[in-house]
Amino acid sequence: MSFRSVKDTVAPSLHQVGRVIAGWPEGAGRAALWPIEAAGKASYFFPASYVRRTVGNFCRTTGRSDPWPIYSRMMENVRHAALHFARLHRHGRAQLLEETKIDPSWAREYERFGRGKQGIMILVPHCAGAVLSSGKLNHFSPATLLVREPKSPARCALMLEYIEKIGPKFILSRNTPPATVMRNIARALKNGQVVVGTTDLIGREGADTIETTIFGQRVYSPAWPARIASRFDIPIVPGFIRMEGKQITLQTDEGYLETDARKSTQRWVSSFEKFFRQYPSDWLFMLDKRWSRVLGAAAATNRQPTPARAEG
Repeated sequence: MSFRSVKDTVAPSLHQVGRVIAGWPEGAGRAALWPIEAAGKASYFFPASYVRRTVGNFCRTTGRSDPWPIYSRMMENVRHAALHFARLHRHGRAQLLEETKIDPSWAREYERFGRGKQGIMILVPHCAGAVLSSGKLNHFSPATLLVREPKSPARCALMLEYIEKIGPKFILSRNTPPATVMRNIARALKNGQVVVGTTDLIGREGADTIETTIFGQRVYSPAWPARIASRFDIPIVPGFIRMEGKQITLQTDEGYLETDARKSTQRWVSSFEKFFRQYPSDWLFMLDKRWSRVLGAAAATNRQPTPARAEG
C-alpha cells in the first residue's frame, strides 16, 4: 500500500465532500462520512486482508490481543479528523482550538527548556491529528512547522490552505534549496520558536539516515533532526498526538540535549515506539507498506516484550 498514491487520489474528493458537510449539523456530517468509515472497517474482513495482517502482526509483536478494536478505533479517528478539517475550512479554527488540548507533559518541557528563551524542536510521528494539533500548540508557544510538501500540486495546494487556516508559521522543505531551509530554521529558533517536525519514515540506508532499532528490528531513520539539534544546540522533545473522540491531545516525552547523532536519533525512535505501543489506533502510518514489513519481520522473530497496556 502506497500512502502517497492513496492520499493523492482521495484528498481532492474528500475536500469537496468536507466543504458540503461542514455546514450541516454534526450528526448529519457523521452520517455522511459513515459510508467511508464503514468501507475502511469492512476491508479488515476481506480475504487475505492487508490491514488485518498488519495490525495482527503489531499485536503479536507487542503482546496485545485486540487487533480489531485497534483498527476499528483507527477508522473512527480518521472520521473525526475529517470532520475537524471540514469545519476548519468553512468556519475557521475556533472550534478546533476548543477541542484540542496541550498535555501538562509539554508544559513541563517548555518550562524546563527556558519558556521560549531558546529554540526547541518537537518531533512527532504521522498521526491522524498531527497537523490539527499545531493550532493549539501555536497558541501555547509560537510554533513553526517543517513541512515536506506533497509532490501532487493539487494536494500540496490543499495542505497549505489548511495550514494557513490553522495558524502556525511553516517552512517548506521539498522544493526549497537546503541552504534556504536552514536559514529559515535558524531564524525561527533565534526568535524562540518551537520548530515542529513530523517524521517516522523508514527506508534504505542512505547518506542522510542513521541505523536504529524499533520493535526489535533494524531500520534506517532520518538523520536531519539530530543534525539540526546539534548544529543549533537545541533540545529535541519527542511528542505524540492522541485522539479520544473529537478531543485532540498533544503530549510529549522527556526532552534531551544530545550531540551524538546516533544516540539522539535512537532516543526519539524509542520514544515513538513507546507511544505506538500505548496508543496504536492513533498511529495510522502503521499501515504504510514499509512499517508493515517491519511489523511482519518483528512478529516472525517472536520477540515479545512485556505486554503493552490497552489504550485508555
